[in-house]
Formats: sequence, C-alpha cells, structure tokens
Amino acid sequence: MNQGYGSRTEMMPEVTAAATFVSRLLRTRGCLNEQQLQVFRDCLQQSLSEHYQHHWFPDRPQKGSGYRCIRINHEMDPLIGRAAGRIGLTPDQLFGLLPRELTLWVDPYEVSYRIGEDGSICVLYETEAPSTPSPAASPVSLAESPYNNTLNCKNGFLMSGRRSPPKNYLMTVSS
Repeated sequence: MNQGYGSRTEMMPEVTAAATFVSRLLRTRGCLNEQQLQVFRDCLQQSLSEHYQHHWFPDRPQKGSGYRCIRINHEMDPLIGRAAGRIGLTPDQLFGLLPRELTLWVDPYEVSYRIGEDGSICVLYETEAPSTPSPAASPVSLAESPYNNTLNCKNGFLMSGRRSPPKNYLMTVSS
C-alpha cells in the first residue's frame, strides 16, 4: 500500500455512503425520478473519488479531513453542484431541495454529517481500521453496508452493531 494515498477501491465504501446520502436527501422532495437520482449519485461518487484521490490517508484518517468535507452553507459545494448540473438542476432548484446548511465529513473508516450549525453529528458509515493492510480484504457490499438502509441518528448506530455512540460523537440539545 502506498502510505499517504489511498486507492479508489479503498475509499469506495465511504464515497458510496456520502453520494447515497445526498441522493436520498434529493429523493425526499419527490421532484426527481429514479434515473435522475442514479445519474446524480454516480456522478457525485466519481467526482468525490477523483477529488479525494491524493487526499486519502488511511494510516492517518484525520489528515485531509477539511479538504474532504462537503459543505453547504449559503453556498453550494461545487462537487454537488456539478453532479446536479448533469441532471439539469439549476443552483436555485438544488438549494430548494437540500438543507440550507449541511456538513458531510468523508474520512477513511467514517462518514458523518450535520444538518444546521447546531445540529447533532450523525454517523452514516463506520468501520474499524484494519490492523494490517490485507490484499485479500473484500470491499463492503451494498447489501451489507449500513448506508443501504434508512438513515438516521438513532438506527445508524444499531445498523453498525453499536449499542451506544462512539466517544467522539457530539450531540447538541437545545430548548
């Protein structure tokens, strides 16, 4: 394994989790058909893989985290914007379909998100880092992956086999 740079195969579970999540956010509004959603997801997945190619550090997952962060905060993330353009969505339409504030962290072994500046951080995908790189390790199949099910904070932990949030899980309670 080339220390410092991960291959597209290594990052595929995380990239797929992120692209699938954004696609499901678009699906909730019911304005797009399944073919449009599939094209969007595939385009976003490819864009993320290319964008992260030299910024994926499985041996140091936090390195490059800011670069890999997908952010919507009164400005559209350019990777999401390009994928949306492929299916004919204008920036105004896209802003109408997605949350005004969304942060999506795509890191080796974990994908998490927050909607709103004060929202809870929810884990979409999490796996243990391998103790030693194994060429025989197979990629996570979509049927087995936690992001192939309905996603929310509560069942996100249960789907990954967790009974409680990870130690670095943050939750904000407001009255």
